[in-house]
Amino acid sequence: MVMLTARRYFSDEGGVDPEAECAFFSSLRMRNGTFKLTRPSRFAAVEEGIRPIIRERAGSIRQVLDVGTSSGLTTVELADFLQAEGGSPRVIGTDLFIEAHLVEVSPRLHVLADDEGWPLQYELASRPLRAWIRRLDYFTLTFVPLLVGRAVLRSRLYRKIAEGRSIPVRMQCRALADRNIRLVENDILVATPEFTGQFDLVRAANILNLGYFRTGQIRTAIANILSYCRGPGSLLLVVRTHGQHHHGSLFELQERGQVAVRMRIGEGSEIESLILGHTAYGGRRR
Repeated sequence: MVMLTARRYFSDEGGVDPEAECAFFSSLRMRNGTFKLTRPSRFAAVEEGIRPIIRERAGSIRQVLDVGTSSGLTTVELADFLQAEGGSPRVIGTDLFIEAHLVEVSPRLHVLADDEGWPLQYELASRPLRAWIRRLDYFTLTFVPLLVGRAVLRSRLYRKIAEGRSIPVRMQCRALADRNIRLVENDILVATPEFTGQFDLVRAANILNLGYFRTGQIRTAIANILSYCRGPGSLLLVVRTHGQHHHGSLFELQERGQVAVRMRIGEGSEIESLILGHTAYGGRRR
């Protein structure tokens, strides 16, 4: 498969194959070291596992928050799953990196960069080039031009973006077009007052991982997420993918603010004990 350039993806010329779209987003490494990994039906097995509980609660799930949405593809699939079970919720997806810019450095060099000028993809003479360094690059010395290119270009890219000499784009899948789904940039480690007490279901998939965050940061993220839940009966799904297998837990908020496990997927969530150690929303009623 020929990798898409950012200019090709964000243009309005023709359609984009879904597989090529997923490959494009999955090739982008953010400045915090994470990738926008995605693929169709990624959480289908998880959805099948929680289906009985969602089916009985679908009518009361009015607002949904999907934390760590990547390109938004799995958020669309979550909305479709809830609708198939009889729900019609308003869905918000969040990610740390959604806004980006297409910057022309020269007629032969274009760069997809984030708001701070961090290169996400180079396009040299209409060919896509990754902007991040692999372990193998240190053996082949390919890391040298990549490091030099980033150091030389980043301030220039940032300046062009700040001066409005770029094309703003949103790193979101095309399946979001004409859908009642809102994608917003958001840091799960920073409390968002407008989210407080708003959501009947929160999903945090492949984000609250001990491999990404320190324990203290996980506790902060949990406190924020639980504060976003509407109250008793709200559901929180935390899941992590290992290869082809998913491990997670579906939690429910209780009357006095405790959190209980409704069901486990695979071996359960690796941060289950941290979540059960929190008291949510001060016993606020729905």
